Amino acid sequence: MEDVTDTVFRRIVRMAGPPDLLVTEFTSTDGLCTAGRPRVIGRLRYTTEERPLIAQIWGNKPAYYRRVAAEVREMGFDGLDINMGCPVRKIIERGSCGALIRNPALAADLIAAAREGAAGLPVSVKTRIGVTESRAEEWLGFLLAQGIAALTVHGRTVVQQSEGFADWDAVALAVRLRDETAPHTRIVGNGDVRTIESFHRRAEETRADGIMIGRGIFENLFLFRAIRGGSGTHDFALLSPEEKVSWFRRHIALHEETWGHAERFDVLKKFAKTYLRAFEGAGRLVDAIMRTRTHEAACAALDSWAAERGVLMHR
Repeated sequence: MEDVTDTVFRRIVRMAGPPDLLVTEFTSTDGLCTAGRPRVIGRLRYTTEERPLIAQIWGNKPAYYRRVAAEVREMGFDGLDINMGCPVRKIIERGSCGALIRNPALAADLIAAAREGAAGLPVSVKTRIGVTESRAEEWLGFLLAQGIAALTVHGRTVVQQSEGFADWDAVALAVRLRDETAPHTRIVGNGDVRTIESFHRRAEETRADGIMIGRGIFENLFLFRAIRGGSGTHDFALLSPEEKVSWFRRHIALHEETWGHAERFDVLKKFAKTYLRAFEGAGRLVDAIMRTRTHEAACAALDSWAAERGVLMHR
């Protein structure tokens, strides 16, 4: 997710309870191949502890896909994923991401170019089931015919954005189509998985090879730990306020170490509600964090909160 799954948060997620696979922020091929490269190349920054790691890209120019796929392979990523589902209007209007559902010829060219540049590195696609209405059978069947390594199905249309409920019948359909036509393609389901119960239910109902979790991790940072059955608390909400603040401090410190004093600081503040919630005074503390402009100021706000509670916090 853009401005979310950067190298810092991916490492935090692994500390909290690692998934089997992580995916980068989705990265513009136009940005990587033009003068905008310095602004977007950081989206592909990673450390070896984050692997296995998939680089996700978007755009609509086959030549750029070929070039970026080769670069991703050289950078040591474990796979390349093409985003054909993002519903952001300005991106759709440029003919990328979700707009490709209405342009299968270009979608096929992009996949072919990516596979050529990747030279053996697995190439996958993440998509939705339609633009204004579901075209799941036609569209998913088309993608499966392209010889991709994996297909992630978010069971919503583009116009739904994040509204309504994800259609997991479409994921089950993708599994059936895969079994009939593309047995070597992995099917991954996505949408509304926020609890261990919903994870197991969707996996059993659809027989998907994997389940992708996005927004659910913000509701419970320990969700992957819960699914794996690992030791320790399985619900982040059950931590004490001090423990939650300590996790946020860890994120702040890692963010400053990775990005420096100013870069991406406004993005960092978006994570405040992930950590600082479900305790008395959490809202006021989040408001205080949102008014800060530096890592030092954010830590000072946390120190002030701790002092008011008579708690000695370790940085």
